[in-house]
Amino acid sequence: MEENLECISCRKPKAGLTCELCAEPVCKSCVVIIPTNEFDFQTELDEDLRHERYCSSCYTNTVLPAQEAYLETMMKARDIFVFFSTQKARLPVMSKELDLVKIPECIDRDEAILRMAFQSAALGHNALIETEVVYKKVRNEGYQKMIWAGQGRPATLDEIRLQRRVED
Repeated sequence: MEENLECISCRKPKAGLTCELCAEPVCKSCVVIIPTNEFDFQTELDEDLRHERYCSSCYTNTVLPAQEAYLETMMKARDIFVFFSTQKARLPVMSKELDLVKIPECIDRDEAILRMAFQSAALGHNALIETEVVYKKVRNEGYQKMIWAGQGRPATLDEIRLQRRVED
């Protein structure tokens, strides 16, 4: 005996998919599919956001607010001040984290810096100080590629004093 599954959104019969969060039947036209790399820069992902298929209500109530917060943090990460460990000038540091942010493997230098900046912005800081980015050549017979790694210390800088220093 076949069970008639009705889509939770549009009420069409024979919904072939299910929402992975609430386990309700959803038809192919109503399902919202989230790519697996949607929250790629976030280190700790909530269990509700690890799924791929959502119904419209679960997407609106769970995924959409998380996506907006993720994009807001990404915009903050793009505005982070990055200072490398080779810089010797004194910085107007208001506070800094004790632990370093470490990125073990990235495909390029800019992504490694952006990942560290994202973690710094997620912690509520506006700068990344004592930053080091290094690469390692990986050779596979006739091919070679570089794997980038980095570490830095999230910090909050006094932007007014920093701006005055730049103007002088």
